[in-house]
Amino acid sequence: MSRSFPDLVQLFDHLSAPSANLGLGRFCAQPIPGYTGCAIGKDASGNPVLLIQADNALPGTAAPLVLEHLCVIHLVNCRIQTGENAEQRRTLSVIRCTVTDRAIHEYFLRCLHPIVVSLRQSPSRDQISEAVRKLVDLFRRMADIPRKTVVGLWAELLLIARSSDPACLLTAWHAIPEEKFDFAYGIDRLEVKAALGGLRQHHFALEQLRPIGQVRVLIASLLTERSEGGTNLNELVDSIRARVANPDHLIRLDSVVAQTLGQDWRAMQHTRFDLQQAIHSLRFIDATTIPSVTIPTPPEVSAVHFRVDLTQHSTPSPNTLIQGSGMFRAASPHFEL
Repeated sequence: MSRSFPDLVQLFDHLSAPSANLGLGRFCAQPIPGYTGCAIGKDASGNPVLLIQADNALPGTAAPLVLEHLCVIHLVNCRIQTGENAEQRRTLSVIRCTVTDRAIHEYFLRCLHPIVVSLRQSPSRDQISEAVRKLVDLFRRMADIPRKTVVGLWAELLLIARSSDPACLLTAWHAIPEEKFDFAYGIDRLEVKAALGGLRQHHFALEQLRPIGQVRVLIASLLTERSEGGTNLNELVDSIRARVANPDHLIRLDSVVAQTLGQDWRAMQHTRFDLQQAIHSLRFIDATTIPSVTIPTPPEVSAVHFRVDLTQHSTPSPNTLIQGSGMFRAASPHFEL
């Protein structure tokens, strides 16, 4: 179980902008509870910054990094306002969001979670640069073409959030969204399918239902619909973060989400689906019991895709299959969100 991580958006919102613009190094800031070497700050333009106390005695590069939405500068002589009259002067590494856009501010602050968790007390500048590299990758993904529907990603995150072992599923989660299966470990494959509305109709590739060799496939099927009062992607990500302590797993979580959404990154906050409908409709189905195209297909035929209506599909729960696989057991629900 991960220790509770503070809400960086909330910390940022409680800060005032510096009283005067006296240059790059003037910030109002609040230390991040539990991570004394890091602080969330606000610059004179109202943009968020992460301030890090680096171990500048250790060797490392001090070269600045400037991108479209970010800049990273080491060895900055900062003037930090921590109250109405209190001010500190410190030499810090500064990771700054440079765009005056509330949605980007929230994205930046939320992406800092695994970065902060991964840093030890007083890291070297090289260690900070390595952590920032992962943050930069997330921001670069904002310009990519979306790789999957929002509801498809939402369903995968829901499965991880409710699983008995989210760390196991994060390890098995697809490195790229276009992979044939959503989760893979050894000979086991897990594919998540979501349908909007009341009909359990899903699209499959033939290889997902009738794989070659000894591969075992479990299908997680659920129904949901858009709902203004529903749950968004950010909330599912937060529920996963609350149960995962390993920084590498947290960074993988953010990386797969960023790769999948690309230019649709604003859907993290704005697109909501009915959580209770999804939870109550979730079913695990042995892929071998799902109707499929007859095989073998002619050698000239490939890339076969089709839709299957499972609304009336009533086979027993595949308990034997689930109990025989560590990954399938990990996907089994742990609790109600």
